[in-house]
Amino acid sequence: MTALRLRLQKEVFDVTEEQLVCLAHVTRAEKKKRDWVLCLARTNDVPVYAKIYLLKKTDKDSFKKKQEWQLRDLKILDGVSAESPEIRMDLDERYSWIVASVQEKEAFLKIVQNLCERYNIGRKTKFLNLNFGGEASARGQGGVLVVDEQQEKEDEADTGYQAISDKETTDLRALMSGCETAVTAADQFADRLTAELSVLDGDNIHSMMASEEAVDNLMDLLTTSINEVEFLESRLNQYDDLLEHIRDSMEKMEGKTESLETVNDNNSKLLVELDTLVLKLQISYEHQMLLQEADFTSKENLPRTVEAAQALSAAMLAPLPFSLTRMAAVQEQRKRMDRLKDRFSKPLCRHLNNVFIHLGNEGGDGLGAHHSGRELTLPSRANIHRDLAGYAQLMHWLKQMEPKSYQMLQKTYTSSLEKLYQRDLDRFFEDGFVRVSGSGPPVGASQDVTNIKKGGRVSVAGNTLVLGGENNLARGEESRQERERFDTVTSQLLACLEPIVMAEQEFCVQFFKMDSKLEGNKTTSNRTKKQVTEEVRGMMSQLFLSMETHLVRFLAHYESKDGFYSMLSYVRLSTAVLQAQDTGSFLAITLGSALIHTKRNFDRLMQAQMRSIEDCKPPRKAKCGIISFVSNFLEFAQNTEMIFRGSDRRTDIEKWYLTLVTSMMENIPRIAKEHQKTPQAVVKMENFHHLHASLSRLKIPVLDSLKRDTKQKYTDSLHNYVTQYFGRPLEKVNVFFDGVSVRINAGVKEAEISYQLQFSKQELRRVLALYPGKEVRGGLERLYKKVEKHLSEEENLLQVVWHAMQEEFIRQYKYIEDLLQRCYPGAQISLDFTMTDILEYFSDIAMHH
Repeated sequence: MTALRLRLQKEVFDVTEEQLVCLAHVTRAEKKKRDWVLCLARTNDVPVYAKIYLLKKTDKDSFKKKQEWQLRDLKILDGVSAESPEIRMDLDERYSWIVASVQEKEAFLKIVQNLCERYNIGRKTKFLNLNFGGEASARGQGGVLVVDEQQEKEDEADTGYQAISDKETTDLRALMSGCETAVTAADQFADRLTAELSVLDGDNIHSMMASEEAVDNLMDLLTTSINEVEFLESRLNQYDDLLEHIRDSMEKMEGKTESLETVNDNNSKLLVELDTLVLKLQISYEHQMLLQEADFTSKENLPRTVEAAQALSAAMLAPLPFSLTRMAAVQEQRKRMDRLKDRFSKPLCRHLNNVFIHLGNEGGDGLGAHHSGRELTLPSRANIHRDLAGYAQLMHWLKQMEPKSYQMLQKTYTSSLEKLYQRDLDRFFEDGFVRVSGSGPPVGASQDVTNIKKGGRVSVAGNTLVLGGENNLARGEESRQERERFDTVTSQLLACLEPIVMAEQEFCVQFFKMDSKLEGNKTTSNRTKKQVTEEVRGMMSQLFLSMETHLVRFLAHYESKDGFYSMLSYVRLSTAVLQAQDTGSFLAITLGSALIHTKRNFDRLMQAQMRSIEDCKPPRKAKCGIISFVSNFLEFAQNTEMIFRGSDRRTDIEKWYLTLVTSMMENIPRIAKEHQKTPQAVVKMENFHHLHASLSRLKIPVLDSLKRDTKQKYTDSLHNYVTQYFGRPLEKVNVFFDGVSVRINAGVKEAEISYQLQFSKQELRRVLALYPGKEVRGGLERLYKKVEKHLSEEENLLQVVWHAMQEEFIRQYKYIEDLLQRCYPGAQISLDFTMTDILEYFSDIAMHH
């Protein structure tokens, strides 16, 4: 027990500067398997406070404080019975513990009772069933507890070992120094001390008997002192009762003081809350009068009216706790504000509705101003925006306070301004037609536009010139000038639409506060942004309801006249869409929709060009000549180059260039094969030559590889034609020397060739005699006429082909002369004509025809 006490003192109570007085091992009736330690401790400082602790043993074999109570809060201490180890204590609630043994229980209760009497001054603890050695506690009955000397000794013994003082140590040493054998002969020293003690006792008895009178006086004094002490004790008990009453009164007063402070705090908070509530819901008299008698026609009073309206909205939308909204005063104030809001909003809505209707009916000034000007322009409505800007804050207020009225006004503004922009766009596009063609839009054009919007197929215009057609692409100066005017007017149309539409869109967003969902939110979702964009786009589509119809009608009208207009429209619309400020705006979507229609027409045009090449039939004339799609390609490409030069859509036309030229190169051999009257080599030669010349003039980088292929096909066709129709004019001579060449390759020496029978000199002379110069010239004249009959005049390749045949003849002549000199040297054998004669033959034939 002592070891545990010292351990607990060191581990638990030294930390809090407390002294462990006693302890007891206990368990609870409901938790018998768990051991606890019930401790009684007191503080070391003054005043002394005693506490009861319940310690719990942890898993690490250490103790920690589980619960603690002040000893002064102990109301009842019940020992239950002398035989039972159970004890009960009434603290904050009734606790029951079972002590490990009855002896440990009695020792613990004695010390608790003692400390209660010592430190619980003014607070009575009721002791029940505490019978220690046949004496009951009198304190529980209001008396004074008497503790005998034995109990005090036990209490003192429980406090632990106490060492002797310094004075006692000095006296003990002096006593022992008088006897040299005090340590070595302890028995003799003890006998000596006993003898001296007996002598001293006898002296004391004689002295006491001699002073009997003094003792009697002393006893009297003691009796008197006891009486005085009893008197003082009774007075102290009275003071104790008074102090206990005062302490209780002070505690009550302390509780009342705390209650008063709580009341004052609550009143202060209530006052602040009421001031805040009144401040939120209060509207000044001046603002009320402005709202009741608002004059919306006066621009000077509009700022003050806006301020009053904002004050009303701030009061009506002030955030209040739900409990405050149930107050009668709050509900009454809100009813007054609702009446004030209705009285203000109705005239405001009526005034704005009249203003919007007036704008739609009488806002047409300046509509025809653009007809007399040099440039095509669309009237600006910035003056309307300036006039309405003063009502923007009031419109924002309506959106917040009267959503239904706000939506009705938004619809009124849209329908009224749509009429105004309808008139503007009608005259604007009518002027566009006049500037391009000199006349207004044709009747029935709107029906065609409706078919286009529904996805109807638009055929290639009748005046559109296809590559594989028989007609000529040259349209004359008038058609070219009209295309230039269309290009200029289209650029002006698109340039005029953007500032007007974007200005109106910006005004609508600000005036109707359509982007309110995006304000004050840093993490706006893409869904919210998309919703706002769609709302703005929907309103703009209602305002400019006819813009897309006008634009598509204008473009479709000219695209139906000539396919080149679809290219011009495609380029201009692409530029406008790419330069749009807001890709998700109404204007960008509208231009994008028109661009889709134009792109489809452009693709149809190019597909028609492709089909015309594939479906092209050979001409019925005797000479095939240049095929239509080859002859038309140069001017077609020159026109498209002028349109797409510097455009962002150039890659589209370049892809079609590759497709068209590839298709032409594939279909030229087909036409050559299908034409029965002209040799295939001539058809391919002339058309590949013409196509190569066209590609060389165009200088389109993407077609360089095809240009080289075309050049190669032309060269191959020329070579094939020369080989096929020129052949070998000296056929037998060529056969003779071919045999000579075979013999030489077989290993026969050149000098021995003439000794072979079939290659003898006589045989050579016989073969050469078959081709006199006159016969050769006549054969060349007949060949020239045949070539002239095959070739067409439009490509003028006769001299080129004739020169190629001359080169071929000279090559064959040199071949024969070379073998003749090597195999028959000194034989005085030669052809009937020389190189000079050959050149003269070809030259004379070309000059005479």
